[in-house]
Amino acid sequence: MLDLLVCGGTVVDGDGGRPYPADVAIEGDRIVAVEPLPGAAARRRIDARGHLVLPGLIDPHSHSDWSILANPEAQSTIRQGVTTEVVGNCGVTYAPLGPASARQAASTLAAFGYDGPVDWRGFGELLHSVGALGTSQNLAWFVGHSALREAAGVGSGTPTGEQLTTMRGLLAEALDAGALGMSTGLEYGAGRSAGTEELTELAGVLSEYDARYASHIRNRDAALGEAVEEFFTVARAAGGRAQLSHLNVREDTGAAPDAWHRAVERLAAERAAGGDVLADMTPYDEGIGMATGLLPPWLLADGPLEAARMLADPGVRDRLRGDCDRYWRFVHRGGWARVRLLASPATPELEGLAFPEIAERLGGDEWDAYFDLLAAAGPDLAAVQLLGRLFTGEHVAEAVAHPLFCLGVDAFTSRVDGPLAARSRHPLFFAGHVHYLAHHVRDAGTLPVETAVHKMTAMVADHFGLADRGRLRRGAYADVAVVDLVGLRERSTVTAPHAYPHGVPFVVVNGTVVVDDHDHTGVRAGRYLPRLR
Repeated sequence: MLDLLVCGGTVVDGDGGRPYPADVAIEGDRIVAVEPLPGAAARRRIDARGHLVLPGLIDPHSHSDWSILANPEAQSTIRQGVTTEVVGNCGVTYAPLGPASARQAASTLAAFGYDGPVDWRGFGELLHSVGALGTSQNLAWFVGHSALREAAGVGSGTPTGEQLTTMRGLLAEALDAGALGMSTGLEYGAGRSAGTEELTELAGVLSEYDARYASHIRNRDAALGEAVEEFFTVARAAGGRAQLSHLNVREDTGAAPDAWHRAVERLAAERAAGGDVLADMTPYDEGIGMATGLLPPWLLADGPLEAARMLADPGVRDRLRGDCDRYWRFVHRGGWARVRLLASPATPELEGLAFPEIAERLGGDEWDAYFDLLAAAGPDLAAVQLLGRLFTGEHVAEAVAHPLFCLGVDAFTSRVDGPLAARSRHPLFFAGHVHYLAHHVRDAGTLPVETAVHKMTAMVADHFGLADRGRLRRGAYADVAVVDLVGLRERSTVTAPHAYPHGVPFVVVNGTVVVDDHDHTGVRAGRYLPRLR
């Protein structure tokens, strides 16, 4: 007798082929058949008539490692059919930790609702802490380059030979613990100070382990071409297996009109030359960002506490008004109305507001409001996050449809209540994945359902080496999502974001039903997915 039978649905198997009618039979944690099985006996049957049956979705670019300790049930993502998340992106992870970064990690994680101890230091210890807690989804991890810098005592400086050796050792420890590879965030924070030589030195460790390199590249506006070339230089040093994170161009930031197309052509050329490289895109025209990304290196040179102190100086503020033309460069061109405050532990009462409204409340203009928020953050400067309207709809659709782009969300799993809710006031957190299906597939026709599902499942699993994930076929792990494409409703809106979607009634993780008739069962059936060796 089968343990579970998902019957009567239309299978979209993840390989990109046309949907077809079939049942999905599960024994233990594996799929044992995908075919019509009339009369098959099972301990539990899920009626999928009128629904699509998909492999569990895989997010190629998630930041759920920021929130998973406070939300191990992965409420907002598992309810969208996401059964696996690739986390540890953009260079920012909460391990390894040094004395200073441990204090900052404890403060930031507390702001996300985690009330437990930050008693780990090594990357493997963090994985053990998360594993002991249990999660509803599977997790595959990168280790963050900025975390390596902070743990080695480099911060925003240039590493000494001894510090670089320490960083190499910490990276090797993370890879020994099963990390997929190393991620970088080169547009902000400690990663911004890293030179190409430092990155290629660390990439040599990745090559030794046959691991991967993922990067939030150094520039996505006027210097996009140079940033892409640097990415490929490091990727080749790492052995050629790499992910170019959220390859897009923000509107009104000085990029040449054909900059994105030339970058994508460069990506295609690298693949044609044998590089195992892909990119990913996000579903909306809005996205999250680090408030410190606008700040120049000279302000951050002596650490966040000193930077916050300096922001009280009117002369420093005057200088900054002319020296913050970076990262979200449309702000420097007067685009503050496109930006809202997403997370600010020191001023939570202002979270969710647009900067013109914050400026009005605080008395001053938007730049003063920005400086006030960062000054109030003190040592937690890096915890201040923004939400911005970044792209045109046409740009989003073109990237979503491109064959070399996986489909991710670039956010973190959240929930509709508690501290996390206050830091996730946008549909990105509650409906980003189903937006691909409801909007880009069903309503806008950006791409067919089988292509979208492939870019959210098998394409991701193959690229990141997630064995037996991302497909509905005999022998694969039983990660399954049942989706009512016709009735799929995002429900979360910009004005009322805290709502889970409707239309994903059943989600199975490793053979266990985690979402049952739209209700989370509370089961934590997810696993840690280490790098294949």
